Amino acid sequence: MNSQRQYIGSVDAALDNNYLYVTYKITKPNVYLLETNLDVFRDCAQLVRSWKIGLFGIMPDRFAYQACFRATDRRTTYTARIPRSAVDCLNIDLVSIAANAELTNCGVAWGTECDGTSNCVSINSATRFPGLYGGSFFQLNKTECADPIDFTYAWEDLRNEGNDADYNDLVIKSAVTKRTATMDITFTASARGAGYDHAFKFNLPKTGVTSITGAANVQDNGTFYTVTVFPSTKTALPSSGTSGFANTVASELCVTPATRTVTVNINNSFRYNAARPYEPFISVYTSGTASGTPNYDLGIYDLATNTGDTWTDAAGKVFPNGILIPADWKWPLENVQISAVYPTFTSLPNFTPTWANTAPAAGTFSTCN
Repeated sequence: MNSQRQYIGSVDAALDNNYLYVTYKITKPNVYLLETNLDVFRDCAQLVRSWKIGLFGIMPDRFAYQACFRATDRRTTYTARIPRSAVDCLNIDLVSIAANAELTNCGVAWGTECDGTSNCVSINSATRFPGLYGGSFFQLNKTECADPIDFTYAWEDLRNEGNDADYNDLVIKSAVTKRTATMDITFTASARGAGYDHAFKFNLPKTGVTSITGAANVQDNGTFYTVTVFPSTKTALPSSGTSGFANTVASELCVTPATRTVTVNINNSFRYNAARPYEPFISVYTSGTASGTPNYDLGIYDLATNTGDTWTDAAGKVFPNGILIPADWKWPLENVQISAVYPTFTSLPNFTPTWANTAPAAGTFSTCN
C-alpha cells in the first residue's frame, strides 16, 4: 500500500474458479483498517462512464465492493471475495484492480506496493489514476497469477454431542504461496481452547508432488500424502494459566503462536486449487495426550458437497465441527458462543461463509500479533 509514499503494508490478489481474493495486510505498527474499497475494471474509461472518476480524480466511495471496521477491532488483515463472474465479464486477461483503504492514523492507502517477487502486486506495475487526487491501480493476469491467500481454520472438537460453540478448541492460520515449482504453506497454531489434545495434519494428492519438506511427518497413503504439521497442539500451544488453554481466556497471559512452514515441491502435473489447496484436519485424542491411535479425525466441512463431521446442540440444530474462514479472523473467547459475536453464524443446512465478513461484537480474543 502507498500512503504519501510511506510503506505501511501490501495487497495480494489471487484468482480461482469461484472468486477473486484481494487481501489487505497492514504491517505498520498501531495502524488498523477502518474501511476498504475495491473495484475491478477494464480501463479508466470504464470508471469514467460509471461516474467513479470525476474532474478531480478517483472516487473510491463509489467502488463496487466495500467493507467497514471499528477502530476497536484492530483489524490488520482483510480478504475480500469478489465473484469470478465480475472478473470474467470484462473479457480480458489483464484485469485492473483498485484497492483503497482508510486507516486509523487518518491516512488513505492504495494497494500499489509489494516486493513483486511472488505476488501479483508490485509498485512497478501500478498505474496512477488521472486527476488531482492520489490513487493508483494494479493489474492481475488471469492466466498467470497464483498468489498467497490467508486462511483460518477453527474446530469444535466434540463429535455428535452438545458443545459450547465457541469454535476455539483449535485455531490454525495458514498462508499459501504458490510458485512454478513450489507451494509454501506457513501454518500458525494460534489458539487452543480444548482439554483434548490434537495432531494437526493435511492431506494432499500425490499427483505432481515430487517431495515435501519442513513437516513433522509425511505418510504415503497410495494416492495421497498425509502431512503432520503439529504432532501435539498441547505441546505447540502450552497453557499459560490454570485453565489449561492457550489464547482463549482474556485474563491469562498470551501464548506465543507456534509456526511451521511446509514446502511442497511440484511439477507441471500438480493441480492447484487456490480456494482449497489442501485438505486440513485434526486427529483428536480424548485422553488429553497425543500418543498412540487417535479416537477420531475431524476435517473442514465442505459447503460445496454438504459433507463433513457435525455436532448437534440441545435444540437439535446441526453445526459443522470444522470451519474455514478465508481471512485472518478473531475467534471467540472461552465459553462465548460464536453466534454471540458473529450473529449471522447459522446452523446447517443454511450455513454460509458470509458470516465471517462481518465485524465481530465484543467477546473475541485479542491476538498476540
